[in-house]
Amino acid sequence: MDFKGLIDHYETLPKSELIEKLVFKNARLLTQDNVIEKLEDEKKRLEEINQNHQKLNGELMQEIKQLKQGE
Repeated sequence: MDFKGLIDHYETLPKSELIEKLVFKNARLLTQDNVIEKLEDEKKRLEEINQNHQKLNGELMQEIKQLKQGE
């Protein structure tokens, strides 16, 4: 991204327009932060589910093994 060009462009804007643009950019960043946070929470939840499934599968495999030994 050409930050120098962006800064040069912002310097040509009237103060009210610059403030408006910056407020909208900030709002967009905050929205994106919220989306990222929600996705991180969902990732954590899915990792916990996966761990629980792996644990449960291990326990079931042990039970199956014990049942086969008892036959």
